[in-house]
Amino acid sequence: MVPASARYNTMNELRIHTQVHSRYQVFDASGQLPFSIVFGLCRRSPADTDPGPLLLEVAGSALDVPYALAHGLLTLHEQDPKDAKQSIEVSVSRLNKIVTTKEAECLSLPSPVNRTEHWRDAFTVYQCPIDVNGEMASILEPGKKYIVRLAGNDLGVKRWAYGDRKDLISDDGRPSHDAGAVSLVNSKPTAGKATFKVLKNLPWPPRVETRMRLPASPPSSDSALLEISVLNTDSNSVTVQTRGHQCFLIPWGPFQPELDASDDRMRIIHATPHKPPTSSLQIIDSATGEVVRRNEPRGICRLTDSTADHRPMVEDLVTLRPGEPVVRKFDIGALVDGLGDGQYKIQMRSKGCRWWHGEVGKQECEDGRVPVHLGRGTIPPLMLESQDEVELRIRDGKVSLCV
Repeated sequence: MVPASARYNTMNELRIHTQVHSRYQVFDASGQLPFSIVFGLCRRSPADTDPGPLLLEVAGSALDVPYALAHGLLTLHEQDPKDAKQSIEVSVSRLNKIVTTKEAECLSLPSPVNRTEHWRDAFTVYQCPIDVNGEMASILEPGKKYIVRLAGNDLGVKRWAYGDRKDLISDDGRPSHDAGAVSLVNSKPTAGKATFKVLKNLPWPPRVETRMRLPASPPSSDSALLEISVLNTDSNSVTVQTRGHQCFLIPWGPFQPELDASDDRMRIIHATPHKPPTSSLQIIDSATGEVVRRNEPRGICRLTDSTADHRPMVEDLVTLRPGEPVVRKFDIGALVDGLGDGQYKIQMRSKGCRWWHGEVGKQECEDGRVPVHLGRGTIPPLMLESQDEVELRIRDGKVSLCV
């Protein structure tokens, strides 16, 4: 196997498009919400003509965040609370005494040769978890907002090579060749930033149980009804938003929120007389395991008037009282229409909801909307999710329950 440095003996740098972001906009010091710094890496350099994957060692590089901060590969700044454009660099000198490198870990970057997808869809994503009891967390203070950036172009990768993983990884899990004279560097003047606020803890929603079933229909019926029930297992009531712009913490990738994380469509328990709220449902062909129906979310770009009122409407709120299931039944005829004869499974994908402790009724609302002060705050979502699978049979366009 020829070392990477031998292949690039006419140059001393290989450029990698690098992007940095935070997984969430808050760091929960209690540890209930896992937090990480997210890196996206993509091979785009015209000089990178090797058809094989590029393997790099994470430990001791800019991707090893506590180590990178301690050794000047990343910087940590505290944002001015009065002027978001101003910040001061935080001293990380004490990290030099306590920080250690990560265990051996390798990351693989696909070749740009013969790439058919857009480069923006070709990023390899790496998340570096930040332990609330670890080195980096020890220098963060609740109530303050921080920014993590690359300190320069150098990604600090000590070992990397081209080739298949089985050929390149040694017994200790590391690439079998040092980087030598060729350094991996960021290809852009900027690489984004990971911005987050430190909070002592976050409010958490109660756990709810969501069940799904297909009730038996009379032989004369042409409709197929799906029944959804949601039960609040807590001892206190909770109000949830079932439609419209949802405001809660969502996970991010290197550039934008993760697919499906930001979705304003109706939730499965929305009370609607005219349109079934099926956006979270998908249908699987039981014979092949293939997803044959799925409502993909629309784009996350929202071009709206800056003065638009995004407060939830009262009619889009549902109160879940302890021990009292909320039951919805709706026709899934449109969802299964056009499917061939066979057996299928209906599954429910997880969807988050904005929520409030207690009951939010008309008396608390203004102009038919939730008051401004109730719309504030940073919270994780209440998740509507179910492990139930509804098995059904389609024959001659008729839907029946598999027994």
